[in-house]
Parts: sequence; structure tokens; C-alpha cells
Amino acid sequence: MSDRSPDVIRPVGSAAKFNTSRHSLGLYRCVVNTAQYTASLPIGKQASISNVIENALATVMMQHGILRVGIAGEDTHEPVFTYLRTIDLRQMIEWKKISASEPDAYMRDLLRSTEAQHDKLWEDLPGRPGWKLIVHQSSQAGDAESVKLDISFAFHHAYADGQSAFIFHRDLLRALNRGGLPPAELQEHVLHLTERPKLPPGAEELIPFSISWPYLLKLIWAEIIWKELVPSWLKPAPSPDTVPWTGNPISPEPHKANLRLVRVPQAALASLLAACREHGITLTPLLQALVLASLASRLPPDAAPAFHFTTAISLRRFANGADDLFDRANGLHCLITAHAHHAGAPAVSVLRARRGTADRTPTPQDAESPIWGTAAEIGAGLRAKVDSLPRDDVAGLTAWVSDWRKRWVGRFGGSRETAWECSNAGSLGARDAGDGDNPGEGGWRIERSVFSQGATPVGPAFALNVAGVEGRGLWMTISWQETAVETQLMEGLAADLQGWIDSFRVTGRFGIFD
Repeated sequence: MSDRSPDVIRPVGSAAKFNTSRHSLGLYRCVVNTAQYTASLPIGKQASISNVIENALATVMMQHGILRVGIAGEDTHEPVFTYLRTIDLRQMIEWKKISASEPDAYMRDLLRSTEAQHDKLWEDLPGRPGWKLIVHQSSQAGDAESVKLDISFAFHHAYADGQSAFIFHRDLLRALNRGGLPPAELQEHVLHLTERPKLPPGAEELIPFSISWPYLLKLIWAEIIWKELVPSWLKPAPSPDTVPWTGNPISPEPHKANLRLVRVPQAALASLLAACREHGITLTPLLQALVLASLASRLPPDAAPAFHFTTAISLRRFANGADDLFDRANGLHCLITAHAHHAGAPAVSVLRARRGTADRTPTPQDAESPIWGTAAEIGAGLRAKVDSLPRDDVAGLTAWVSDWRKRWVGRFGGSRETAWECSNAGSLGARDAGDGDNPGEGGWRIERSVFSQGATPVGPAFALNVAGVEGRGLWMTISWQETAVETQLMEGLAADLQGWIDSFRVTGRFGIFD
């Protein structure tokens, strides 16, 4: 399809090719944010609820042009966003029943449904948007005076990011609470679109990246000359205690996503945030330090003397909002980068060592000082990175990659660059969750938010994904590809995080070194 075709809106752009190329190879399939919606009075029969959701979704789609486009040419060097004249909402909404009634069993079934969605490719992208809603309902008889739905917004990463998912759910909630007639474009479950949607520019145009010569030359040396041109016999063998653990070698198969949950109740979150303020850090560096402590205790020193890991960073604040190019507060887009951290052997050894001896009982603060010290170091690096943006960032160099697909395939069988990524989408504000809108009787609210990624064969071995609702705590998912890392290790990590967070809520200590 050429750029002159009337069906082409614009090229996806060099930044989005990072995601279209991965999807075209089946290497990264979707992101999911699941919000639990509740209403205090019955909406009516199943068909009535279906109409309410469909009408609200149509309203949101007419607000956001990106939700009304397809993608063509994913397997080419120039994929494009396509203009769709009709969209059948019956293909965009899937209804699922969950038979479990006990809360823990219900969440397990919800996770299995989410895993299944993460494993699916987007079909007919040139003719259908790369996203959908999965509406989960309990098949058990519930409260006759209330409605409870877990609505998953699943999307191709070229369409949106984690913060965009919050905006989507906020707007869907507002549409539900406003009610009223659906947009005129919706007729018999089909949106008829006579106007081409207006899309913001790609991230490479929207973010004012600047690249200095020293940064560029350093990157060329490290990524091209040293890695690809210098023969191996000229490279000194790395010291064993400097080689980081990054999971198992890269393999595209099997593409099977695994998810585990960690719950952070509001009381525990309040305690954690208060302690973070006392130590001058934010929650994300603390979570990174806790993951590092868990892996350090569960992996032997000879296999994991050091670690590389990353933190996702939103670039939304840097987007150019002039000339109505993009609404930073309300627009959907994929605007993210990442900061890489390194924990060397000395730092990891400190976390491995048990604190205290037979003749000395440390204070609680002293006993867990390695955790807070590690978190502070991670936080300082993260702040320095954010302060430097949008200067000298790899996201500003995407146009230099001529063939992403070749790049990904060339990594098969090799080592990963990082062990894990922490992606903290933040919390949906109380007003955006329905607390401040005064919707009256029958008003909808959002009670929780669960954010997840799926298998990432050419990415980190696993990811820690964080999201919440203000006043209602957080949910964290640990996600990994079936063969990228051992299930036992991931389940141990989930157990560690849950146990340490629960302990901190009660005692003010994680109990890591007890």
C-alpha cells in the first residue's frame, strides 16, 4: 500500500516500528489493563448491559482517533495507519463468564483469561483496529442491587501505553455515567465513519529529542563497532563476577505468557509511601530493590553475580502540545523510554548476606538499610535520567534502525540485555475512578486496576507491572515467557514480594533478613 492510497492516514513512524515489527514476528502481542467497574443499582438484563457498554465504547472511540484506525504493512519497512470506514463493535467486545465465586479463585481465572489474550495476535489489522474489550462477569448469582464487571482493555503497543490505558478507562467510565444516546455514527452495532480521524504525530516528531555528539559516538562504539565489527579474539574475556544474570537465551517459542499477582492493600501502600518519603525516594525504586533482593537470595552467586534491569519512563510530559498536536492530559499514544540500572557484584553480595551476628542484634532500621540504600541508589539514577530527558536518549534514535525485523531475528539464541523491567503506570485518580463525579444512584465506579504485559521473547526475562486506583491500593503482575525464566523462580519472587509487603504493613519491616 502506497502513501498515496486514500486509505492511508500516515506512516506509523520510526518509533512505532519498534512495536509493529515485534508484533509482525509474534514477539510482542499486546498490553492489557483490566479495571473493575461497579454500579450500585442493577442495569437490567444481559442484553441491556451489553447495549450500555457498547454505547459507551462508541462514545470513547469517537473521542480518540487512534481507536478508529488499522495498521497495514506491518511486515514491510513502512507500515501505515489506515482509515477504516466501518467498525463492527461486535468484533471489538468479547464477553466472558468466570465461574469461580471465591475471590482468590476468581482472580486466578481472570489471570488465565488475561494470559490467553496476551498470547493472541491481532487479526486483520489493515481492516480492524488492534485493540478490543474483554468484559468479564461472574457466572455466580450476585447481589441483585449491583453490577460488577472486570473490563480488560487489550491493545497493540503501537496504539497506546500504560498511561493511555488509564485515560481510556477514565473516558469509558465517564461515558457510562453520562449515559444518554450513543453517537450518531453507531447504527446496528456498526460505527459508520465518514471523516478521517486526526492522529497526533509519531513519538519521534512529538518529543523534542536532541542527541549530542559524545552520546552518539559512544553508542556507535558500543553497539556497532565493539559488538559487530571487533573480532571476538580481540575482546578480553569478561570476569565471571561481572557477567549479569539475564534469564535464559532468547527464543521466540513457545510464545506462552505467564502471570502472577501481588496485592498491595491501601493500608500497606500508605505505610510504604510514608517510608519512601522518609528515605527521600519514590515507590518504583523501592520495588526494584525488593525484586533485586529476592533474586539475589534465590539465585546462586556463580550464576547471578550481578544484574542488569530497567525502569520504564513516560515521555508524555515532554510531548509538544502546541498547535493542537497532542493533548498530554487526554490523548492516547505510546510515549515511553527506559532507564537501565546495573547492580554489580559488591552491591548484590550485600543483599545476599544475612544481617546481624550472634553477638550483635541490629536495629530494624540497620537490618534493612541495604534495601533502602539500594533503593536510594536506583532512585538517584532514575532521577538523573528523567532530568536529562529528552536529551541523549535511545528513543530519539529509532529512525537510525533501517530494519527492526532483521534486528530482532538476529538476536534469536543470544543473551538478553536485561533481566527484568519495572513498568509503573501509577494510579487512577479518585475523581477519574468515579468518586468525584457525583453520578448519583446507579453510578459507575472503578474499584481496581490490573496492568500486565505478556511474553517478551526479545525483551527482559520478566516484567513487574504496577497499577492502582487512588485510595484502593495497588495490584502488581509479574509476567514472563514460558521458557525465558523458571516458573519456580517467578513464583518465589511473587511470594517474597507479597510476604514482605504484608510484613511491612504490620511491623514496619519487610523481614527480608530475618
